[in-house]
This record gives sequence, structure tokens and C-alpha cells, in this order.
Amino acid sequence: MLFWLELNQEKDYGQIPVIAENGQVKYFIQGNLDNPNHTLYLNDINKKEVGRLFSDGAGLIASFTIDVVNHSLVGVKKLNTPSTNIFYLTQLNYIVTGSIKHGTYTFRSGIKKVANVKTMMGDKGVVLTCEINKPEDVPFILLTSILFTQWHVTPLKLPTFPPINQKFEINPN
Repeated sequence: MLFWLELNQEKDYGQIPVIAENGQVKYFIQGNLDNPNHTLYLNDINKKEVGRLFSDGAGLIASFTIDVVNHSLVGVKKLNTPSTNIFYLTQLNYIVTGSIKHGTYTFRSGIKKVANVKTMMGDKGVVLTCEINKPEDVPFILLTSILFTQWHVTPLKLPTFPPINQKFEINPN
């Protein structure tokens, strides 16, 4: 499965659409990670939350947590030094290695490749392409991929959830 995320500040709704290989929007990402306790939300096209990514620590090793609906929490540990660029996704046991210079990242389970992410410059900003092998990995890969943008662009300023000035109807059913 292939997904595109176009990262720019020009979106009408203040969200990053996640476009599937058929060209249709499948998900939206909103929120920001520029401060501790801030969160990114992955929602489907019906505004139903699929998962969230939030910072859960600071220090030498940055730490994040991914909370996906109907799945146990997955930790994302980031070790970033001048000589290494490595992430580890607990619970899934995925190692993520990459090259900031080339903008390419690989998710592996042992020696088996489970996903590839590539950053490219598009017409309106940075574009992430995510090639994901298993459907159950989609929310984890998409949310982790946003972390890669920290080295390529300034932090995205997206609205918090729920967006301010947007009216929601409450359906009692």
C-alpha cells in the first residue's frame, strides 16, 4: 500500500491529508509536537480517531507513544546522534533506520522490510511517500513518519483537536 502526505501550511482545513494509491484521501493528520504534551491525531475521513502520537519524555533519548484504537500502546524511542539515526518501535519490535541526507527510512522486523518512507520536495513543500506492506501497520508507520520531518522542515503548526471555531453536532444515537 502506498500513501502520500503533503506537508505544507496551505491546507484549507489545517490538516494534512493522507492520500492512498487510488488518489483518494484516506486519513487526516492534525495537531503538533512542538511542545511536550502536544499530540498528533490520525483520523479517518469520517473524523473518527484511528490513533495518536504524543511525546512522553525528554532527555538523551527522545520518547514518544503511539496509541492506536484496539491495540496496545507502542513506544517510539529515538536515538539521534551525528553518526546514527535510529528509531525503535516497542511492542512491534520494528527498527527504523534512515538517512537524513537522502530522506529515506526503512522499517524492519529483523531483516524483513515492513515499510519504506521517502521524503521529497514537491511543488508546495515536503512530500512523504509511505510504502507499507501490512494494513495493520498503517497507523503506526504514518504517525512515526511525521517524526522524520523534524530534520527537513520547521515544525508544522496544525490546529489542536477539536479545531476551534468548528461546530459539532451531538448525535444521541
